[in-house]
Amino acid sequence: MRAPAGTIGIAGGIFDPVHNGHLAVGALARDYFGLSKILFIPSGLPPHKAHVIASAADRLAMLCLAVRGEPSFTVWDGELRRKGVSYTVDTLRKLAQDFPGRHFYFIVGSDNLQEIKTWRRCRDVLAMVTLCVAHRPGYPVKVPRSLAGASIRTFPSPEWGVSATMIREYLARGYSCRHLLPDAVEEYISRRKLYA
Repeated sequence: MRAPAGTIGIAGGIFDPVHNGHLAVGALARDYFGLSKILFIPSGLPPHKAHVIASAADRLAMLCLAVRGEPSFTVWDGELRRKGVSYTVDTLRKLAQDFPGRHFYFIVGSDNLQEIKTWRRCRDVLAMVTLCVAHRPGYPVKVPRSLAGASIRTFPSPEWGVSATMIREYLARGYSCRHLLPDAVEEYISRRKLYA
């Protein structure tokens, strides 16, 4: 079942760095649900994953390079511009102002399902979005009782074990990450000597 016309997909994350897995999941969600666009939202100061290597400016620059040439992919930097901890509920409220009357499909990995209950004002978040769950290796799509009543859908997604952590480790060891990263992002990382 396709999403209502004009529905926007949201793909949030630290993107440290953005990699081809992020882009593939966004494209598959867009096509499967018929989403009008995918907003890639780099986290400002995340409450759960505080260990961020690249600066906000570098993460934003890499994300902008990664989505270049994909008309339905857009970077929204509202969390980076907002001071303080970045809470999803605040981001969704701002997006509802920026895109009035639009539905939002929030893309999460199956590895994140258990932590949603710990998010600030989790029930408010669930009331504002449809959760779109991408399969992650080793994490079956098992909806916890805490998400009962939420609108949750799954979609075909690559069962890749690629992660930003793995890519940072490879780069630190001098291994090639070609085909794991968009070419422009790989060139940016090399030029800025990130993760070395």
